[in-house]
Amino acid sequence: MSSDYATEKKLRPLYDALDEGQNKMALQYCTKLLKKTPEWPLVKALKALVLVRTGKEEEAFELCNQVKKAIPTDEATLQAVTMTLKELGKHSVIVELYENAANLQPKNEEFGNHWFMAMVRNNDFKGQQAAAVKLHRVFKQNKYLFWAIMSLALQGQSGNNLSYVLAERMMAKALEEKRLEEVEHMRLYLLILLDQKKNDQALKLLLDSSLGQTSLRDPEVRQIKSELLRENKCWDSVIEMSQEALEKENADDWFHWLAYFDAVEALIVDKTKADEIISKAEKLVASSQKAVLESKLLKRGPFLAELDLDYRLQKAGKRSEEVILEHLVSYFSRFGSKNCAFEDLQSYITFLRLDKEKSKKFIDSLKDTIKSADGKPAQVKNVYKNVNIRKLERFLNLHPQSDIKQGINIVNELWKEYQDALPLGEDLEKTEMQHGDEFVILASHILLDLYNEHKQAGILIQAISLLEIALTKSIHNFQIKLMLVRMYIMIGVYKRPFEIYRTMEIKQIQFDTMIHYFTDRVASLGCVDELETLLHDSLSIYKSNEVETPEMLVKAYQYGTFSKIQEFIEFRRRLDTSLQQAISRTELMRLDYVHVSFQTKYATQFFHEQDVSNISYDDTFIAARSDNRDFKVFINYNPEDTLTSENRAKPACSTNATWVQIISYILNILSIVCETKESGRDLNTITSNFKCLLEREDVKAQVTGPEFALASFVSKLADALVLIKASKNNDAIEVLNSATTILQDQLSNVEAFSEQTLAWNTFHKLSTCLEAFNYGSVLIEMMSRALGLSSKEAKRKAAEKAKTDPFISSFIELQLATKKSLQDIQTVARNGKELFRVQLQKKLFKDISDSDYAIACLKTRDCQNVFNNHIKLMIQSWSLSVTQLSEEIDRRVQKL
Repeated sequence: MSSDYATEKKLRPLYDALDEGQNKMALQYCTKLLKKTPEWPLVKALKALVLVRTGKEEEAFELCNQVKKAIPTDEATLQAVTMTLKELGKHSVIVELYENAANLQPKNEEFGNHWFMAMVRNNDFKGQQAAAVKLHRVFKQNKYLFWAIMSLALQGQSGNNLSYVLAERMMAKALEEKRLEEVEHMRLYLLILLDQKKNDQALKLLLDSSLGQTSLRDPEVRQIKSELLRENKCWDSVIEMSQEALEKENADDWFHWLAYFDAVEALIVDKTKADEIISKAEKLVASSQKAVLESKLLKRGPFLAELDLDYRLQKAGKRSEEVILEHLVSYFSRFGSKNCAFEDLQSYITFLRLDKEKSKKFIDSLKDTIKSADGKPAQVKNVYKNVNIRKLERFLNLHPQSDIKQGINIVNELWKEYQDALPLGEDLEKTEMQHGDEFVILASHILLDLYNEHKQAGILIQAISLLEIALTKSIHNFQIKLMLVRMYIMIGVYKRPFEIYRTMEIKQIQFDTMIHYFTDRVASLGCVDELETLLHDSLSIYKSNEVETPEMLVKAYQYGTFSKIQEFIEFRRRLDTSLQQAISRTELMRLDYVHVSFQTKYATQFFHEQDVSNISYDDTFIAARSDNRDFKVFINYNPEDTLTSENRAKPACSTNATWVQIISYILNILSIVCETKESGRDLNTITSNFKCLLEREDVKAQVTGPEFALASFVSKLADALVLIKASKNNDAIEVLNSATTILQDQLSNVEAFSEQTLAWNTFHKLSTCLEAFNYGSVLIEMMSRALGLSSKEAKRKAAEKAKTDPFISSFIELQLATKKSLQDIQTVARNGKELFRVQLQKKLFKDISDSDYAIACLKTRDCQNVFNNHIKLMIQSWSLSVTQLSEEIDRRVQKL
């Protein structure tokens, strides 16, 4: 007792320092204690924890290994070293730690549990099974049996079909022995059967076992039953089950409405029964509508169900267009003021898009449902009805996409409707959105169409101004913010998108799904430092995934929620293999290289110091990437068979797996040519594979024109270097000439900045040409070294020899073309700096105001000042971009 007290007294200051985050003090305490007792495992474990918190991960891991060798069995030491190893993501070491402890104390149930959970964190399904079986054998608890069965099911999911068979047998035996007591046990049994496509047996299990019947109280199990009935084509049972759920439980249950109509659709194929089945379906819809009309809360489900039934019957030729239109108008009359009305109706009006007159007539009939209103609530409802009508107009192709005059007229109308709605939102909280915000978003979509058609920067500048004005009234409207971010990047402005990013509080999983809106294609605008900061922030989610998601799995086992385990594993896998993570890491490596590549010696040194092994390029790695990016969050009113607004509102296709693979190949090629020690990587093989990639049919469409030219340029240079190293100089002539042609005709062909070229594309061509120089200068230097042209004298002799030697001539021509490309873009950048001055603000303002695409509201005095200010901020951003790019170019020109 006295010994424990004395130990606690010694450690108390250390624990206090750890709890208070005083890492420096905690480290001092550790050092002091270890000086007196060098082999104290607990203090070593606590010191490792302090070290990992201060970023000294290698030292921390070394201490953890020392503690592991001591085979600790006291809870305090195991807990401390486990916390450290979790932070380091070293789950396999935790497995060894607890396996050793469990083997020393086989009757210690807690150690056995920790051992199992350590393997859960490590995704070791086979190890889990062994640990769970051992736990069940020693402690005879049912939960360990189900842990073992779940572990077998996971092995089956990974491709081991025998594991499924064994898991199914164990579940069948457990059912016989009445061990299945909870709904989650039934969910586990169903999971095993459904994974094996044994739908008949799964349905029989639900219908015939007592636990199956009890489990049907769970809504998710009921859904599984409904899906199984449909899979097994038990249509009468589907109708019976769905009708009961809709009549007795919830008439708004959309899952059961869809199930019911799936059955109706399948059964009316039998023409002898069709009329009776349709009649019963119509009666169910009518009775459900009557029930909700009599209730206090008016639910949409039964009325939307009527539209879905119409849609299906129309496909079967059993519903007239007149009836469908009548029901559509009736639905809009009731629910047209709801935000979701457009999404509700769009699936059911596609047949109108083929006939413009019918579409206009339908829109007019929707307008007739709007009655004049005096009270504010009714007026607000009318605003939302008008918004939804405008959205439906766009969906039905009634908004012009190319005619400037017609397009601007509709934009003016939409802006007036927005202004008219503003007084109704005067009392709204700051966090709420104005009722008419979507009028402005619709206007921006029309202007976007006109810009894409006519490429007039003034159209996009006006769209940005309208959105910015609307944002001042609805400061939390994320749809306006996303639209602004995309439009700013399209026009080559990066400062404002980064400001907007900071207001949106992107965090957690959004770093994987949403960050692309702010990082995609932005590097071309010269904002290296800002972009690097943002990308580093975004990588935090992947570290969190390593640490936190395994704990979710542990909780699922502890609480026996087997139905969630596969979801958590899939969530973990998708983040581990995230395409966005690969894009971010590749982009960061590329940006780091930009920082140092102003001189060849620093560029080569960069690859000596950098480990590019995590920048993978092989097809297997690329194919395994999971694209979790959310493109659908971007609001879209366009017809289904046309490009979405998200696709139209970006300067080029999104970065993708092909982009990652191309940049990864380039970085790895440069890494190989710069290495001073043999690493086993073969330049010939990687160059050949890169060439094959670029020859694939679909690759060119997946990247921009300048990016493909850049990849081709690097590929040719690497190919030439391989030939030169193999003393095949004559074979290299054609390759060198091809590289020169690509550089001169595609990469160096950058148009000057002007009022007509105010777009991301101009910056992209400029920055890509600079990037080509960065990569090319390294590869050309390596060719020079391979040819022995490092000294001035050797270079002078080579220049003389070029008159008679076609190979040397082509090599020197490439060197000259590379230098000229840099000088050409230096001129473009300098001219850009001259252009982006205060005078441009006045000129742009006047040109836009006098143009045939000028928006009426921006001619008013109130809006003119705001509009002028927006132009001023854009010019400042353009000036900053071109200055940053110009500085990078100048640094390289000075070193030529």
